Amino acid sequence: MARLLLFLLACAGADMLPDFHFRGGNEDHYKLGFEIGRRYEAAIKARVAAHETSLKLIFSHDGCQQHFKDLLATHQRLVPQLLLELQGIAEGSKVAFETLCAISLQEELGYCKPDLRRSADHCSDYMLCNAEHCLDAHNEDGDLADKQLFAAFVQLGASNFTVLNYAGDLLGGMSALAFNAHGLAFSLNWLGPASCDTSGLGRNFVSRMLLDAQGWDEAKAIISQKHAIGHNYQLMDFRHRRIANFEVAQDQVSERPIREAFFHANQYQTLDAPGQILGNSSLHRLARVKQLPAPRSATEALCILGDQEDISYPIFHDERSHRLGDLSDWTLATALFNLDQGTVDVMAGNPKDGAVQRQFRVLPSAPFSVVL
Repeated sequence: MARLLLFLLACAGADMLPDFHFRGGNEDHYKLGFEIGRRYEAAIKARVAAHETSLKLIFSHDGCQQHFKDLLATHQRLVPQLLLELQGIAEGSKVAFETLCAISLQEELGYCKPDLRRSADHCSDYMLCNAEHCLDAHNEDGDLADKQLFAAFVQLGASNFTVLNYAGDLLGGMSALAFNAHGLAFSLNWLGPASCDTSGLGRNFVSRMLLDAQGWDEAKAIISQKHAIGHNYQLMDFRHRRIANFEVAQDQVSERPIREAFFHANQYQTLDAPGQILGNSSLHRLARVKQLPAPRSATEALCILGDQEDISYPIFHDERSHRLGDLSDWTLATALFNLDQGTVDVMAGNPKDGAVQRQFRVLPSAPFSVVL
C-alpha cells in the first residue's frame, strides 16, 4: 500500500493507466488494436478531445486534407498491417479512424500549415557506454493532454515486446520506453527538418516497426527507411552492450556510436539538416548541459535530467518548474535504461532524487515476467 501511495503521489506528470496484456498470432494486428481501444476508450477519447482544435484546422484546410490523403496512401502501400492496428484502436474506442490517424501523424501534418507546427520542446536523453557504465537516461516530455500512459506487454506471433505508451497511438509509436525479447530497446526524440515528403513514413510507424526487429542490423535498416519528416532514435542492444544515436531527415541518416557521455535534445547535432526547426527549449537545454560536468554514472545522468536551474526552459518540467516560470511542456516520465543490469527503471518524481517507481527486466525467461 505504501508503494502504491508513493506511485500516486510521485506521478504528477503522467496518469498511469492499468497494464495491458495481449497474446496473439502474427496476423492479429487488428485484434491487438481493438483490445487496446476497448480497454482505454475513455483515455483515448479524452486525448482526442484535447487535440480537437488542431484536428479541426487540419480537416477544414484543403491543403491539409490533400496532405493527409497522400500520407495515408503511402502508409496503406507500405505498412497496411499498422493501419489495421490503428483501425482496431479506433473501432475499439469508438473514435473515427481518420481522427486517430491524424493524431498519430500530427507532426507530419503540421507541415501543411505553418500555424499547426508543433514546438520543438519534446524529450531529452543523456547516454553513456564505456568500460564502466552503459546506460541511457530519457526524459519523456510532452503536453499534459497526452499524459495518460499505460504499460503494454505484447506477444504478437514471433514478436514479444514491452512499452510504456500513450493512449490512442501505435505501440512504440508514442512511447516513453520500449524494448523487445531480443534485447533491443529504444527511446525517441522529436526532430524538425525543413519540409515534409508525403512519400515517406510517419515517425510513429517507423518506431512501431522497431518493436519487431530481431537484431541490430534489422533495427538499423528500419530506422534508415525514408521518413516523411525525421526523428531521433537512441537504439540499444542489451545482449551486446551497445548504444547508438541515430538522426534521420527523410532519406538521410547519421549514426553516432555512443562511448563517452552524449546529450541529445530536439535539434540535429550529427546530421546536416539546413532549415531545421529550432526551439528555445532545446537551445536552452543544450546550453545548460554544457555548463555541467559530463555524467560518469547513472546517478549523475539522472541528476542532470532532473536539473531545473534554467527557470524558463529547464531540463525537467513539473509542477514546481511551472510555478517558477517554465515556458515549455511537461516531463511525463523519466526512464533509465541500464544495459549492465539488464533493466529499465521508471523514476518517481524528479529523477535526481533517485526513487524508482517501477522496474522492468529486459531479457526475462518468460514473455510476461518482465516486471520486477
